[in-house]
Amino acid sequence: MSTQWLADHLGADNLAVVAAANRVRLLSLRLDVAISTIVVYDENDGLCASESAHTLREAGFERVAVLTGGRQKWLSEQRPVDLHELAHRNGRSPLYTGYVYTGYVYASVDPGYVEPRLA
Repeated sequence: MSTQWLADHLGADNLAVVAAANRVRLLSLRLDVAISTIVVYDENDGLCASESAHTLREAGFERVAVLTGGRQKWLSEQRPVDLHELAHRNGRSPLYTGYVYTGYVYASVDPGYVEPRLA
């Protein structure tokens, strides 16, 4: 997700911008069902944001992105910063509601992380 895209869409009712370190806010997105797009950022190399984005996707959010360059790039471009939390709204969440099968899980992790056998 580019900083320009985020700047162009900032303030949209269905957009949440969340610091990866803010685990409580990430978890509360499950309750904020009007959110359809989530942009996750972090302070450093993007690893924490990528991990958080993956977790949100696994939780069922379909439109999750990591801000390219994170907070540092955003600030270096002198873009606005708002420290206010988003208010929760009622709505319908675009969560994935299908079943997840063993084959999907096995294909989604590094080889050797999950043993493909019955216990």
